[in-house]
Amino acid sequence: ADHPELFDLNLPELNSSNSNSTRDWNHMNAIDYNASLDQILISVRNSDEIWILDHSTSTEEAATHNGGNYGKGGDLIYRFGNPEAYQNLMGTRLFYNNHFPNLLKGENLGKLLIFSNGIPFEQSTVYELELPLEYNLQANTDNELNVSWSFSDPDLYSGKVSGAVPLANGNILITEGDFGFWEVTREKEVVWKFNAEGFFWRAYHYDKN
Repeated sequence: ADHPELFDLNLPELNSSNSNSTRDWNHMNAIDYNASLDQILISVRNSDEIWILDHSTSTEEAATHNGGNYGKGGDLIYRFGNPEAYQNLMGTRLFYNNHFPNLLKGENLGKLLIFSNGIPFEQSTVYELELPLEYNLQANTDNELNVSWSFSDPDLYSGKVSGAVPLANGNILITEGDFGFWEVTREKEVVWKFNAEGFFWRAYHYDKN
């Protein structure tokens, strides 16, 4: 709790909501790279959060608490989604299993989309979150991100994989791993759905040209 920059190796004993949390205690399922800030974002499913790492560190620096562009070595420079993962009593937990932290570009630069599987509730949610301008990870402080948009639906649920990407028309394309795809507007209107037999990891948008 006093060191949110560190990962609690005893987390599986604290977290009983995730299946296979003991034998798969550090399950990670997605990665994104912020080239302008030289940061790596990792989706850590079994602690229900996103870690942000300083990519500029050397191997030697990453084994310490010093070095790199952010002066923190291999420590987490930020984390969000589940303050319970480091026994933080401040902030509201958003993620219950998560996939695909998707950094946005253009007019949405500084935001990301992410899919929270919501296994305990059998209800999934897509969040658009605003990243802080400066990372100032503090103990006993609300370090969670601001939700700029979200979408859920009684029929939206996948306990595995899934994700969301923005479309050129401003809508959001959601992958529901056990179902198929949804296209929804910013006003949360469902305009198109596709279902087929199979397993859908992720979808991307391509223009006709």
